Amino acid sequence: MPKQLTTKKKVNPYIVAITILLPAFMSMVASSATNVCQPHIAGYFGATPYEANSIITAYIISGGIMLPIFGWWMNASGKKSVAYWSVSLFCLGCILCLLSKDLHMLILCRVVQGAAGGALLPLAQAVLLETFPPEKKGVAMGFFGFAAMFSPLFGPFVGGYLTDNYSWKWVFIMNIPICLISLVLIKFFITGEKNENAPKRKMDYVGLFSIILAMACMQIVLDKGEQFNWFDTYWIYWLTLISIVSFVFFYVWELETKKPIVDVRVFKDRNFLVGTFISSFINIMLYGTLLLIPMFGQNMLGYSPYFAGVSVFPRAISCFIGLLIMGKIADRVENRLLTVIGLLIMASSVFMFSRLNTTSSLENIILPNIILGIGIAVTFVPVSALSFITLSKTKLADAAGLHALFKNIVTAISTSAVSTFVTRVSQIHQNYLVAYLSPTNLNFQYKILVLKTKFMTYFAPYIAAKKANGYLYKQMLLQSKLCAFYDVFLLLAIMCILAIPFILLFKMPKRRKVVTTIRAYYRIFKHRGII
Repeated sequence: MPKQLTTKKKVNPYIVAITILLPAFMSMVASSATNVCQPHIAGYFGATPYEANSIITAYIISGGIMLPIFGWWMNASGKKSVAYWSVSLFCLGCILCLLSKDLHMLILCRVVQGAAGGALLPLAQAVLLETFPPEKKGVAMGFFGFAAMFSPLFGPFVGGYLTDNYSWKWVFIMNIPICLISLVLIKFFITGEKNENAPKRKMDYVGLFSIILAMACMQIVLDKGEQFNWFDTYWIYWLTLISIVSFVFFYVWELETKKPIVDVRVFKDRNFLVGTFISSFINIMLYGTLLLIPMFGQNMLGYSPYFAGVSVFPRAISCFIGLLIMGKIADRVENRLLTVIGLLIMASSVFMFSRLNTTSSLENIILPNIILGIGIAVTFVPVSALSFITLSKTKLADAAGLHALFKNIVTAISTSAVSTFVTRVSQIHQNYLVAYLSPTNLNFQYKILVLKTKFMTYFAPYIAAKKANGYLYKQMLLQSKLCAFYDVFLLLAIMCILAIPFILLFKMPKRRKVVTTIRAYYRIFKHRGII
């Protein structure tokens, strides 16, 4: 009997790109949109700002769990099924966030949201690679690079605007209609059912359980560590130990098992190991400052959430333009030299942040953000190429997944660490500055008399004296926190300088090989959502 011919309706690849990048863009915006509305969420649930920081780390860590298992899920179910389930789960997470009655439930719902968001980025990469013809792969990668890099920097701007003009709940409400539109578009424009001819790959449940246990324990430690004084509490100590042991077990198990969930042997490649380290450091600079700058604007300068988001938005533009330019420059300039230049630019921009004070204008914050965006772009492109250029193509998929997983873990830890640093170091500075609020300090007595005289215009002398003391104490607390911000920015700047010697550990292949492969590896790296 003759074979029955079936024809598939061709869909415009640009429509497919919009269809799959819409939920991917949405998931990346959700990762940072809550940064500026964090104080509002804390006030709504009667929690401390540090406790509310868990809604950020929970999203990042749960998204990281999906990275090692995405390849297995896509082969087992097909791209269209993964798209349906991911978008539906993300929409469900948004609805549950709106229905949350306390902060703990909100954090749990953000875990659901993050798990769905973690699958959407690599899914977008797979669909774009399949849809666009070989001669237009650069266009596809440009679309994905824009969504992956621009969206997390665009998130604080959107979150600030919605919180300032409506409510923090709109950060979640806005995703619901986008999810519904995405589901309709996926039905009509996304293909990629389960491939029956693809080799079946069994799930490594032991490896999956160990990585989930490790990241879950780490999430609890990051969430509750500051509240329970970290390792002074026994259960924090034991959860940390379980997390470390689980990570080590996961690595050893994946080395020894015959069918690992991901090939961890890629870490034997020196370029990949060093590149992962430096790329994780770039993520610390990106997401750490993305949390610190809005926090500084709101706590120290009295900015609304909208203006806090505006203060970091120019970084998105400068970083995007820098990525477009550096993609071509990296082919012609020594990559290690570019990395050094990028780290120096990042160090100078973060040092500029350390010079901010309570009288700084919005322009004083925007200019370092623009410079930092350029520095991240200058560093990211050559490091991406150097990290993957010595790996074989057969190991590239596992390497990209592990690279993203490691960066997610480091990002979550650094996000929690910078908040803890500001809180603890500000208390240290209080111990030093409170000594100046002494009756033996003539400057203090002079300020008290001046303020008391002014307050006596409206209040009795006794009440005026109390208000004068209270005002100066409040200024002392403000200056203590300002010193803490100064210290954390200065520490990040020093870390940029200390990272430079590690660049010498990169192996440099022959120039011809660099020129012919750097662009291909850079595009694949962008596909994997590593940005």
